[in-house]
Amino acid sequence: MEYLNTTNIIFLITILTVGINIYFSLRNPQEKSETTDAVFDERMKNYEKTTEKALELALNHSHTVEMKLDKHISESQDVAIRGAEKMGSIEAKLDMLIKK
Repeated sequence: MEYLNTTNIIFLITILTVGINIYFSLRNPQEKSETTDAVFDERMKNYEKTTEKALELALNHSHTVEMKLDKHISESQDVAIRGAEKMGSIEAKLDMLIKK
């Protein structure tokens, strides 16, 4: 019973309190680090998905622009050919009028 005096009890409580404080001071930063890593990983996954979607939209848009440009070029060529044919026929008619 000599060991259960007030000084020894206070010493034991102090040692336990210091031990618990050290445990929580080491445990809480680890949990915070794991939480931060999980949040970062989630943000990176969302960023990758967003980037992939943006790239896909850009590729689709550029393909659509190419198709429209090809159509416009072919129509312009058709107009130029028809204009050249008309100019040729007008030139032939003018030559016939001038010769008379």
